[in-house]
Amino acid sequence: MKKLFLLFWAVFLSIGIFAQNQEIKGKVIDAANGEALPGVSIVVKGTTIGTTTNFDGDFNLSVEKGKTIVFSFVGYVNKEFQVSDSENVEVLLEPDVLNLEQVVVVGYGIQKKKDKTGAVMSVGAEDLQQGVLQDPIQGIMGKVAGVNITKRGGDPNAGFTVQIRGTAGFFSGTSPLYVVDGVPGVDPTTISAEDIESFNVLKDASSAAIYGSRGATGVIIITTKKGKFNQKGKISYSGYISTDKVANDLALLSANDIRKYASDNALSFDDRGANTDWQDETFRTGKTQSHNIAMSGGGNDHNYRASIGYDNFEGVLRGTSRERAIMRLNATQKGINDRLTLNLSLSGTFENNNYVQTNGNNGEAVLFQTFSRNPTYPVYNEDGSFFEVNDFENSNPRALIDQLTNERDAKRYLANAKADFEITDGLIAGVNVSYRKDDDETIFFRPSYQISSSDGGYGRRGYNNSETKMIETTIKYNKVFKEKHNVNLLGGYSWQEDKSTSLAAQGRDFLSDEVGANNLRFANDVLPQDIESWKERSRLISFIGRAVYNFDSKYYFTATIRRDGSSRFGDNNEWGWFPSFSSAWDVSSESFLDDADWLDQLKLRVGFGVTGNQEIGNYHDIARISTGGRTLDPTTGEETLVIQQSSNANPDLKWEENREWNFGLDFSIFNNKLTGSIDYYNKTTDDLLAQYAVPVPPNRFESIYANAGEISNKGLEINLTANPIRTDKFTWKSTYSFSVNKQEVVSLSDDNYSLDNMHASWISGRGMVGVWTQLIEPGRELGTFYGWKHAGIDQNGQWLFYDKDGNITKDQRDEDRQVIGQALPDFTMSWTNQFTYKNWDLGFSLRAIVGGDVLNVTRMILGNPSMLPNRNALKDALTLAPILSDAPKFSDYYIEDGSFLRLDNITLGYSLNVDKVSWLSKCRFYISSNNLFTLTNYSGIDPESSYGGYENLGLDMYDVYPKTKTLTFGMKVGF
Repeated sequence: MKKLFLLFWAVFLSIGIFAQNQEIKGKVIDAANGEALPGVSIVVKGTTIGTTTNFDGDFNLSVEKGKTIVFSFVGYVNKEFQVSDSENVEVLLEPDVLNLEQVVVVGYGIQKKKDKTGAVMSVGAEDLQQGVLQDPIQGIMGKVAGVNITKRGGDPNAGFTVQIRGTAGFFSGTSPLYVVDGVPGVDPTTISAEDIESFNVLKDASSAAIYGSRGATGVIIITTKKGKFNQKGKISYSGYISTDKVANDLALLSANDIRKYASDNALSFDDRGANTDWQDETFRTGKTQSHNIAMSGGGNDHNYRASIGYDNFEGVLRGTSRERAIMRLNATQKGINDRLTLNLSLSGTFENNNYVQTNGNNGEAVLFQTFSRNPTYPVYNEDGSFFEVNDFENSNPRALIDQLTNERDAKRYLANAKADFEITDGLIAGVNVSYRKDDDETIFFRPSYQISSSDGGYGRRGYNNSETKMIETTIKYNKVFKEKHNVNLLGGYSWQEDKSTSLAAQGRDFLSDEVGANNLRFANDVLPQDIESWKERSRLISFIGRAVYNFDSKYYFTATIRRDGSSRFGDNNEWGWFPSFSSAWDVSSESFLDDADWLDQLKLRVGFGVTGNQEIGNYHDIARISTGGRTLDPTTGEETLVIQQSSNANPDLKWEENREWNFGLDFSIFNNKLTGSIDYYNKTTDDLLAQYAVPVPPNRFESIYANAGEISNKGLEINLTANPIRTDKFTWKSTYSFSVNKQEVVSLSDDNYSLDNMHASWISGRGMVGVWTQLIEPGRELGTFYGWKHAGIDQNGQWLFYDKDGNITKDQRDEDRQVIGQALPDFTMSWTNQFTYKNWDLGFSLRAIVGGDVLNVTRMILGNPSMLPNRNALKDALTLAPILSDAPKFSDYYIEDGSFLRLDNITLGYSLNVDKVSWLSKCRFYISSNNLFTLTNYSGIDPESSYGGYENLGLDMYDVYPKTKTLTFGMKVGF
């Protein structure tokens, strides 16, 4: 590796040594205000030779006479200059006030940013979140109003929850549809963050309707980086190392605290003489490293970009890690006089995960055992073995981490080929073919000597395989008539098939722990139901149409239609229509505003669309059978399998349907110093997919999947971008987003199926089993806490509550439940700032969630004085211990305001001056921190909860992987 490294640098150092060129000096100036422009890119056309202007706008470049130089800078129109005998030049760059060349990616195409008619938001690579990104989608956290990206805790193996314009759905998927380079349904975690060119979020139904029965929860289009035509080969490297620590430890009692408590209260307990901090034993300093190398280039008729990325996340919880390698190739080839364009994309993702069970409160739940284990217990015996007590529900958490195996190995491949042929000017036929294959293998083993094992050891192996095939054909027509009538037409057909197979086997009572789950034949106890396998398949066929028209770049009209046929639904509803329309008026182009020099753009938008959601899995429309254990055959007396019906058929089952109006305004003022958009939406989701109870008989199963119910979401979104300062030495860019969403469950029933309400967000813990905390019913928002108002503690140490009439009682009767909190926030907002000063750059991102209550389940369960003294508890338990003898009970005593302001990221960077290094185009070093601080009045560890779906809204659970704060050192180099 050392030799290769030295050879690599020697090759680059030798480039350009013998070139003899003319020296050109000059200055680049803003044509609007006469100020010098620093950081302007200056490249010899068709080559990678170039430089950038310094802080005074000056540049020096050695160029052959007759060559053309291209000047480019964000927010300005590109300008070309041909080298002559002149050695000193002055270049004036015109501000691209409306960013006419900037485009946004929409379904099955692109359009200029100024021409969009829907609520589409684009975030480029330069504006993505900095620091450690466990998931590429984390890059747009806080960047787009109306898009909530959250994660419960900091588990490197867990993903982020993404919600666009409120939750709408119970049992269906609530995540948006991801489309990567034209391929729908791709997991964004299979993309390296460094390979992403842009995110384009289709928020409203008029934009997302082109994706039909999959667009109801919004669409996020990800475009990966490509090579450029007429560009010599480039190599870039980016990488970082990072450390992270638990952001907030639980305030648990120490061993001496418990000893004092036991002594003060004349209690005996199992004191083993140690002083163990189990959080220190279980948690560690996490380490992350990330590396990405990319090569790109191109000629007159082709380009390419290839990259290799490697990430290794070691979690703060011992035993947890994720190692991932991603390879990607994008290539484009033109032919037949540039009428034919071929695009090829290949990617492979290889991932290995190590898990630790965190959820629950049983003997294998590492976090519960960490927080509740007696701190007087030592970690090890004198012989080095783990110290255990004779209680399989009271385990040593370090032993659980070291002795249990819980791994996953995954391989994911994607191949995509696209061909476009321009039949005649403006008429393009295209075909897009993709194949995706995902494999993963899981292995779990608990040895017989593990204290939590009551079955002589347990092992399980599983294998899952899925593949997706897709073919789409399109025909596009673009034409401008009489220089004012712009027409863009699209027609298409799409076919997609998803297929998956699985196989799993398990056993107990292993003859040897040495083989683990690698040889399940060593399991002495194997039941018929321990072997399982299944196979499933679904198909989606679609016909697509879209017409876009604008007159004189003033009046815009868009109409789309999609007809979907899905095998996931009943015979009576396999096909459905998904129409949309939108229009816009560019008021600033009217003659009566010609004198408004301060106004760059003012555009009004309105749109309506219908989208669907089919994400409920397969075969819910038909009657299914399954095995149900074993019984004796009455005819033979021999043991046999029980076959039973497990679902009822519903030929009327269909997708959820989302109908949405969107009203928007886009503006730009003062030469692009301030730009923004404001959107108001009214979204109704009906035909909600849910599981309803039905009588048996006449039905053969007790429940059925059906459509009934309606949810309403209304909201306001604001996105603002300001460039307050842009001088030759100092620039400041600031972006702000604000969103508010008001939700209501309109109904849960229809004429065929009746459901008065639903109980949600169930919690359990020591002293509490299976308590529901939230009520879903018409007239209320999701996340409505419905329980009891506490009235204190009586002299006997019993909880007191108010009934519906305001009287005090010890009883918790269901009829006395009432609204005691609301988990959904009042509004969310974010503020991002980017500064540059000479070679320095500084950026930070603040995010706030205001309103929204949190049920502090951690305090409820671990603050229970009855845990003492044989188990540990929060210090809060000492406050309740003198006055409380009762078990914890759910009430508003444990509900708190969850508002917070968080510094998501702060990054400081320095770029070396590489003007005199011909083989180096950039070199930047930076230091970054994620989750540096959180301002909140919430008393628990983390006020942020997941806002996807309807379960766990506003619950701060004791078994959630802790959130972390990180410190990162990184660099980016270009050659």
